[in-house]
Amino acid sequence: MLGEYGPLLIFSTIIVAGILISSPLGRNIKFPLTDTRRILLGLIVVETGTLLTSMWTEIIHREIAATGGTNFCAADGLVQCGSVIGDPNYSEFFGISWGMIGMISFSILLYLAISLFFGPRDKMANTWLSIAFLLSLPGLIGVAWLVIVELFLVDGAPHICPYCTVVHVGMVATIVILYILRNQNEEGRWDIAIN
Repeated sequence: MLGEYGPLLIFSTIIVAGILISSPLGRNIKFPLTDTRRILLGLIVVETGTLLTSMWTEIIHREIAATGGTNFCAADGLVQCGSVIGDPNYSEFFGISWGMIGMISFSILLYLAISLFFGPRDKMANTWLSIAFLLSLPGLIGVAWLVIVELFLVDGAPHICPYCTVVHVGMVATIVILYILRNQNEEGRWDIAIN
């Protein structure tokens, strides 16, 4: 019904909702949450959408590896994911698909975000926040590399993989939100009262 880009629309909507919740615009939404917990909720939503998108890219990768093609995304043209996710030279990092790397990374980051949301007073909250931020930073290197792959290295480049782009947006949003939360914490504005 929604076609090959239906899941993309759903995942993108989830990520954009998380970005809006965690942004200053989210203050206009009447959540019964403190500012810090609202931002953490937005982070959880962004990471959930990005995890789902990473899972979808893994499904596409596995289908292409098994059958040589996929019905889950286009394989021709500038905007398509088949030749990017299915590229034998660039679709894996040390034998692990980029979708699997995203699934593992966002599972860990999501776990930390949920832990912070439900345990913001925990004596380890500052440590968990720092760990989450530091764990997210290598994602920027991955995003930069994969954009280079899409634009210059895959067969027939340039290609723009829409699912990959959504994961990249989610990764950058995660880093920005974690940076904001870390600054809030370091400046003593870690507003963690449970409403």
